[in-house]
Amino acid sequence: MGVSAAMRHVLARREFLSSAGRIGLGALGFMAIEVQGRAQAQPPAAPAEIHHIHGLAVDQRDPEILYIATHTGLVRVRQNGSVERVGTHHFDLMGFTAHPGETNLVYASGHPDVPSYQKFQAGNLGMLVSRDGGQTWQSVALKGQADFHALTYSPRNGGELYGWSVAEQMGLHRVSVSSWKSERLPARGLSNVWSLAAGPDGTGPLFAGTKAGLMTSQDWGVSWAPVPPIPNDAPVTAVSYHTRDARIVYAYVARSDRGLMRSRDGGGKWEPTGFVADPRAPVVALAVGPGEHVVIAATGSDVLRSRDGGKTWQWVLERGRLVTKPR
Repeated sequence: MGVSAAMRHVLARREFLSSAGRIGLGALGFMAIEVQGRAQAQPPAAPAEIHHIHGLAVDQRDPEILYIATHTGLVRVRQNGSVERVGTHHFDLMGFTAHPGETNLVYASGHPDVPSYQKFQAGNLGMLVSRDGGQTWQSVALKGQADFHALTYSPRNGGELYGWSVAEQMGLHRVSVSSWKSERLPARGLSNVWSLAAGPDGTGPLFAGTKAGLMTSQDWGVSWAPVPPIPNDAPVTAVSYHTRDARIVYAYVARSDRGLMRSRDGGGKWEPTGFVADPRAPVVALAVGPGEHVVIAATGSDVLRSRDGGKTWQWVLERGRLVTKPR
């Protein structure tokens, strides 16, 4: 029996990742990102380095625990310095979002590793759900049809997922978590999406970080408009609501005079926090809450956390390596 094109892609990617010492990435589409990596394979339970980060989540019961979605699966980082891979399917988590109140309920999308391909038999995994914090995954919608590079959860109508697909059925989709029925939305005015955010209480607007600034939708994804005063000539590479307070929204504007911005009124007014990443490695993922916790990840495999709403920052990862001593 011949090997399918999708499976050949998976095998080729696995061989490449295991042998490459330096991997060239186009993570944001507007720049080439080079990530430092080790050539040898690391033990699955304790990776020495964490690279190519796509998403973040903060444990809602213990905010010192972070979940990092990567090119090779989900990783958990604890305050005591322990790092561990979660589950056995280490597929490419291109899209990732967590339920704002239930720690063990997470959603993802992406491309398979070899075990995942054998299980799901699809090159694009569509919408995936895990009810045990990433230990096991179930394909629930659009398998083989959608590749969501941005995902967000809303409790509206019993629970909805919004995802931006870059393959097959391209564009903005809404998926019901009660029936797993999906629909592709008109998304008028929306393009080049890197991040999506829905409020934790099912009200308020949707936000999208795009190549042309921050966009918002007041009609649940049907139409979109720019958000003033965020400039529309600067990419917004990440946006996130607070997990418990729909008045608080953070967005990263990839421009030296903006950086990480915060709204305290649900997106009406915005203020800079003072944090600006290296322009060669902008922020690609945000997680906000509970409390004053804010976590950011940048394309250089740096992860930083703030416990005071962005006033001060501590390193978690620097170039993919765990930082165990204060800097």
